[in-house]
Amino acid sequence: MRRRGARAVVVAVALVAVSCGGSETTETAVSLTDPPQISRWVTVGGIEVPIGTTDGPRGGEWEPFAGFSHTPQGAALAAITQSVQLATASDRTWPQVLSGVAAPGEGRDLYAAHRALVEFSGTDPEMVPTIVGYTIADYRDTVATVDVVQRFSDDSLASATTQVVWIDGDWRLNLPSDTAATITALDGVPSELVNLEETRK
Repeated sequence: MRRRGARAVVVAVALVAVSCGGSETTETAVSLTDPPQISRWVTVGGIEVPIGTTDGPRGGEWEPFAGFSHTPQGAALAAITQSVQLATASDRTWPQVLSGVAAPGEGRDLYAAHRALVEFSGTDPEMVPTIVGYTIADYRDTVATVDVVQRFSDDSLASATTQVVWIDGDWRLNLPSDTAATITALDGVPSELVNLEETRK
């Protein structure tokens, strides 16, 4: 039996949160705080996401986001754009989006099994977050953990921890193998935030 849960989907996975381990030393000398250059913002499922000038994604918002640079900036843009695209995908398009933005594995299979039980009728404007920016908790050549900071209509802040992996020459979401979502309420903007709000045109 299918059940309606549009609000629950938006609240629980406004950004697809991914459980992950603690921070580790990065393998290469890269800057985790240099912001990506943003060329424009596009609306995906009612949520605005940033499109990088050189860090990706390539292509349009009507296909799974792909084509990210092998950098912390590319990893961050993948975590933001792919999470939003997957969380807001329609009942008709989510299988294509899932296969395009998520790495194969138990987590992707679990997501598919749960998503098939939900009818998604669209995002509730009151629950749609604004992407503020991000921090990178861990960055290595093959995996990155990104905390995406978002603001809601009541001016509250939350951070969604999302992990991406470098596979087949691109960043893809590493979905969790359990149903727990790592979404943390914040009292304020993190001091180390890579701020993206000023890039909106």
